[in-house]
Amino acid sequence: MRQLIYPMKEQYEEFLIDESKFTGFADSISFPESEEEIQEVLRVLKNENVPVTIQGGKTGITGAAVPEGGHVMNLSHMDKVKSSVLLEDGTGRITVEPGINRIDLDKEIAAAFRRNPQFWPPDPTETSATVGGIAATGAQGISRLLYGSSRKYIESVRLVDVDGHVITAGREEKLTLPSGRVIDWIDAVLGKEGITGVISELTLKLLPKPESVWGIAFFFCKTAEAGRFVDMLRQDLPECENAAIAAVEYIDREAIGQIEKHKNVMTKIKELPDVGEGIEGMVYIELHGVEEEIEMLAESLMESAMVCGSNPDEAWAVSGEADVERLHAFRHGAAETANLYIEEARRNDARITKLGTDMAVSDMPFSEVLANVKEDLEDVGLRGCVFGHAMENHLHVNILPDDYDDYVKGISLIRKWVSEVREHHGQIVLEHGIGKLKRRILDGLLPEQHVKLCGELKAELDAGNVWNRGNITGGKADRV
Repeated sequence: MRQLIYPMKEQYEEFLIDESKFTGFADSISFPESEEEIQEVLRVLKNENVPVTIQGGKTGITGAAVPEGGHVMNLSHMDKVKSSVLLEDGTGRITVEPGINRIDLDKEIAAAFRRNPQFWPPDPTETSATVGGIAATGAQGISRLLYGSSRKYIESVRLVDVDGHVITAGREEKLTLPSGRVIDWIDAVLGKEGITGVISELTLKLLPKPESVWGIAFFFCKTAEAGRFVDMLRQDLPECENAAIAAVEYIDREAIGQIEKHKNVMTKIKELPDVGEGIEGMVYIELHGVEEEIEMLAESLMESAMVCGSNPDEAWAVSGEADVERLHAFRHGAAETANLYIEEARRNDARITKLGTDMAVSDMPFSEVLANVKEDLEDVGLRGCVFGHAMENHLHVNILPDDYDDYVKGISLIRKWVSEVREHHGQIVLEHGIGKLKRRILDGLLPEQHVKLCGELKAELDAGNVWNRGNITGGKADRV
């Protein structure tokens, strides 16, 4: 048998950090290539009572996959497709290992369903994110507006528990907790950030590919104009029988500026036109369906955007997978360049990590949410890039600190925002998870029901606190 467990040496230091730039430490690491190897690693570690941190592509931004001692189990080598099938209703199913990333999954689906093209609707813009990581964090992507949450497209998972036993967690199987609460077994896994066990296999639900996909980017010289445009869409979203708006994404001037700064080294987007300095906001809209009806929707959107001050001659309008993917890459650039900014800031002070929000208050106009964020940033003298899912008021505000004093002010501002969202009965954790970083930053402000459920699951399924120790649950967290 090949060696499975390696001492943590300098060559593995990249596995002690994720995209949040939260860093950790560990004693050993493994790269299992099968469910059986997962079980063998657990058998060895159990004799020494070693905690295990499960890890995929390390694209998370909350430190959930960053170890704080013990062993790192990296699943990136478990990237195979186990089976695929087309069902009579026209949908597909594909069974995969957790380490397959989104870009490779798309290729495998295209190869397996050439005659009846299919796709997996969850579409986080980070294409190197693994399917196991998407399941563990509840990541959604920009098309949730049309297709709904990622949970709808995960039929079942195989979960290896702390004793090495394999559990099939699906929608039919129920788990009764000591409190008497009954949940679907699959909900003991999805969005639980690895605290209940390690996913060794997932069966995904696929949908027939839309006949056509368009992407349109509208530009606005004033933030208020972009906000008004989104408000109009929230009140009356154009509809057709065989075409629909799949995504409405907002990107502010600060984020656009960061993207433009790095664009020459970003292969997918470097050929896109420059965005004029007078542009304060961009709204990206994606449309899926029948070509003729997409055209009807696009005309309606153009008219609304013009009313709000957008010049139709400056809009980017593209169709086809390749060109739409370039606009996806531009949208992803908002998050990617914010991460690059934090990486640069850490060179001066290693205490700095990513500070980003994942909140939504649905019962307010988007323009008001946007104006409040901008005003608060200005009031405390902080820079931040603002982007996210506009129709749900689900903004990802990324603080861009110049130094550690800014970082501390950023934490205080995020805690202020979270307190306000709680008062409005909004959501403060949606698709990034809590991990270790937000558990510290948001200590005392986390969603009680979710944390309580995770605590019950931890007590029932991992009483020894082996899996992903420090994520979501535990005693009072040490503040950052």
